[in-house]
Amino acid sequence: MKLLKYSLFIIVSFFSFIVSVLAFPEDNLSSLLSGKILLDVDKNGEAWYVYPGDFHRYYLGTPTDAYNVMSNLSLGVSNDDFLKIASTTPDRFRGLILIKPEDDGRVYYVNPTDKSLVYMADGIDALVVMRQFALGITNMDLKTIPMGKIILDNFGKQISRQWQYLGWWGRVNKKYVNVVEEPRSDSKVLGKLYITNTVKVLDIIKSDGFTWYKIDGGRYPGAYIDSFFINVIAQPFPEKKVLIPDSVQNNNYWVDLNISKKVLTLYKYDQDIMSTYVSVGSPQTPTAVGTYNVWLKMEKARMVGAPPIATHAYDLPDVPWVMYYKGSFAVHGTYWHDDFGTQRSAGCTNITQGDAKFIFDLTNPKMENMNLVLSTIDNAGMVVNNHY
Repeated sequence: MKLLKYSLFIIVSFFSFIVSVLAFPEDNLSSLLSGKILLDVDKNGEAWYVYPGDFHRYYLGTPTDAYNVMSNLSLGVSNDDFLKIASTTPDRFRGLILIKPEDDGRVYYVNPTDKSLVYMADGIDALVVMRQFALGITNMDLKTIPMGKIILDNFGKQISRQWQYLGWWGRVNKKYVNVVEEPRSDSKVLGKLYITNTVKVLDIIKSDGFTWYKIDGGRYPGAYIDSFFINVIAQPFPEKKVLIPDSVQNNNYWVDLNISKKVLTLYKYDQDIMSTYVSVGSPQTPTAVGTYNVWLKMEKARMVGAPPIATHAYDLPDVPWVMYYKGSFAVHGTYWHDDFGTQRSAGCTNITQGDAKFIFDLTNPKMENMNLVLSTIDNAGMVVNNHY
């Protein structure tokens, strides 16, 4: 009987671990309205296109804006492939903009409602067509969909894209995927990502006949992965109505953590600067709830734990960009996993290495040519507000 109980405990514990790791971020408006044209009813019908490639909204204010979206966020298809798409129109094409290079660059919008193909001759036509199929949305709801921006050179050609929160989030769609040092098929392989992993895409580079994503994350910040193996997921966003803690002073940076959503938002008083997915404490070692001040910042710290305080023994040297706010509870960078958007930590808030440095550099207490600093009355630590 004891053996049976022990076996059941192992099975249940393992199942709980799997469920925890696979608990991906749930859908929100960024994913549910993918491919839609939205009109801000609170701002005179200001128009936006939610691009299915990154679940960000792109401005459609003028014919030039619409043309830029047509030209730079479209999917090139051959005439033969276009005929196949037109005959069946698989769901994955909903809301996409298709361009036919073999047919003088003719452009079509795939209406996400009925999958009909709508021809757009130019920027003016695109603006008219897109507004024709638009949905009204309140400004409060619209703000939950992060903004994207197309960066053009002097000749109107896209050179890069910018995203409101320093990148966009995707999930690995294959069991094992190589991560490489440079955006080339013959580049050095640094390691692998797995089908449960989430990464933050920082840049999109076309090279060697492939489209590569430069990523931020835990194990391979700044490395590259073939874009074919990343699917966009619902994007993190700030609270619709944020409650600013009384201890936050005007123009000060602070962070708000929604433990349930696994979303951390950096604010400058009432202005959201960045929202990002994090890993929070497991059910056995939950993240502390409440409002605190960072009392110690360290560029690197050794973190050690073992039962009964932790679920398992660990010894992690050189954890980067550590911001302690309640005893050993901290917001810090992560180099040992890429399971952001899940419950798996020993209570700390695990964030990507890039996001950790970004927050670390901006917030109090300020560092001056040293690798650690204690909070003081004159150099008070940033406020950390954790809640469900």
